[in-house]
Amino acid sequence: MIPRLLVLPGTAIADSGAARLAGEATRLLAVTDVALTAASLADYPLPLFDAEPGVALPPAGRSPGLPENARLLAQRLALQDGLLIVAPAVHDGVAPLLANAVAWIAAAAREQPQPVHPFHRLVVGLASTSHAPDGGRAALAPLRAVLQALGAEVVTPQCAVCVAGAPFEASGRLADETYRRHLDDLAETLLDHARALGRQS
Repeated sequence: MIPRLLVLPGTAIADSGAARLAGEATRLLAVTDVALTAASLADYPLPLFDAEPGVALPPAGRSPGLPENARLLAQRLALQDGLLIVAPAVHDGVAPLLANAVAWIAAAAREQPQPVHPFHRLVVGLASTSHAPDGGRAALAPLRAVLQALGAEVVTPQCAVCVAGAPFEASGRLADETYRRHLDDLAETLLDHARALGRQS
């Protein structure tokens, strides 16, 4: 089975470190036997999520209601076997834009007329970027916990890149051998698990 995999930077900033790392991950994955696509949160603008978990949202078209972009993201994730998220760390936590998108996707899954399971058994790999020396590693723990609570299978290897200085070559490749090794390990493990646990088979 050829797994379906989506690469998603946790930011809408096209030239950010997270977007560049997502581009490098996409390059690595593109030469494997995978049906690969990429998405940007810039293409799915969403309002601030402000609803109680488990409480039904108003019907579509009524404020605040369920945004169409939340429904589209949930449906798109439901078609994937795997997901690679590159999350920029904000104050050692999950970037608000990414956290907001995850909350809306989870809400959209509950509100669909037909069952949609964007996170259940979805194999997820995590990478992060930060100006801090740890590359935002601390921000991945709460993101991992949220995704696992939603039913995702989050792989153990991860890649955390400090974007201070010049971590990328002019070609877009990671300049540091350690970073490259971590990203290779993450990509390989994500693919192996997506093949083994593929939801579309």
